[in-house]
Amino acid sequence: MTTRLTVLRPRSALSSRPRRAVRPAPSSRPSSSWAPVTVEWDAVPGLHVARCGRCADSFTSSRIDQVEDWAATHRCDTELAALLAAVTGGRAA
Repeated sequence: MTTRLTVLRPRSALSSRPRRAVRPAPSSRPSSSWAPVTVEWDAVPGLHVARCGRCADSFTSSRIDQVEDWAATHRCDTELAALLAAVTGGRAA
């Protein structure tokens, strides 16, 4: 499996709240679509954050390799994802 790595460097923010860099993680399933997992750098606590848009699961770490590994291997709980989709109208997170 090929892993894409994008280095995100924090910039000095013009406002009091820094912007977040968001990019989707590619799915390990053979498909042309992207997985619902996004990887972000949150400059305030200094952590990388991976979030699943389907089941609302998340993972944080100061190490990008751990976050990328979690994003690449994450599998949604299908029952939880279906319940969240029913309650939120299809958008869990």
